[in-house]
Formats: sequence, C-alpha cells, structure tokens
Amino acid sequence: MNLETSLSTEEVILAAARKVFESKGFDGARMQEISDRAGINRALLHYYFRTKEKMFERIFDEALERFMPLLSTWDQDLEESWELKLKRFIIKFITFLKTNSMLFLLREIIRKPELLASKTEKHRKKLNKFVLYFDRLKQERLIRSDVDSRYIYVIIHSLCSFPLMNGIVFSYSLRISPKEYDELMTGYPEIISDLLIQLLKYQKN
Repeated sequence: MNLETSLSTEEVILAAARKVFESKGFDGARMQEISDRAGINRALLHYYFRTKEKMFERIFDEALERFMPLLSTWDQDLEESWELKLKRFIIKFITFLKTNSMLFLLREIIRKPELLASKTEKHRKKLNKFVLYFDRLKQERLIRSDVDSRYIYVIIHSLCSFPLMNGIVFSYSLRISPKEYDELMTGYPEIISDLLIQLLKYQKN
C-alpha cells in the first residue's frame, strides 16, 4: 500500500467517522457503521484506528482546532475598530455554529468535561482574551463601563448559539418552516451585531 493510497483511505475513514460521531456522539457511534459508511471492512478500519476512542480523539481535536482561531479575534490589535472585530466574530462564530462540529463539541464536552480541560490546561492561568480586550475598551471610554466584560462575553455567545441550537423550536413557534427559518437567520448576524454595538457604545453625558 503506497502513501497516497494510505492517506486517501484514512481521509475516507475520517470523513465517515466525522458524520457518525457528529450525528450520534461518542456513545452512539459504532465502528461497524463507520466502516459501512466508509465502504471498507472492519479489519481495514482497525488497521488505521485500533479503537473507537483513538478515532474519536482525532475527530474531536480537529473540530476543536477549527474553532480555536476564532479566539484570535480578540488579540490586542489597535489597527481595527472594536465594532469591526465584534461584527466579524459574530459572523464567523455563527457560520461555525451552523456546522455540526460545534454541536458535536458542546455535546461531547458536556458528556465528558475533562475533554476540554485536557486540551486547554496550558491556558487556564491566562486571562480570557475577550475580557482583557473589552476591559481595555472600557478604560479608553470606547464602550460603556457599567457592564462587567464577563457578562458581555456570555451575552454574545448566548445570542449567537441559542437561535441555532433551538431552530426547530423557533420555527414551530414562529409558524414557519425550517427552510424559512434558515432564510430568516441569514440576516441575523448583521442584526445582532448592530444591536450589540449600539448597546455597548460609550454614551457621552
């Protein structure tokens, strides 16, 4: 088996495993279903990944790596306004949330919190970049100073994630189809960005 064939087969397996893990989680995933979806036999599957745990770890790590770059939004870059940073973060965060990867991460972290702790241990003693950035904005009187930056952090993440994680409930209560709800949500990032910017802006007396 040459290297090209090996890499190709591995990618096919990972693509199949990703779909199974994202739809059924670690507990519900079965190696037989993954091998069936990949179109290979169990022996070949075990040649590449000896255990379900090893395969899951690879899928989880890759999903987490796709999310982590979002955190760099809050690096101390003075060349860009906080309004643009906030809007870009919200758009990218919601785009990421629309994939199964984010729901997969949240579900598995709830199932086993140490999954996240083991990956972020080296960052635990560092202050949250978002909090540091927004505290500086308050000191410079660029945003209102009467709201704890930690509340702002929770509010932004909640406003982004809740409507997408509860799409079925919202589409039902709004009396629209899931497709119509998806169409409605295309304008959502712009709306909440503008609302949050207006809410947070420093008001001169």
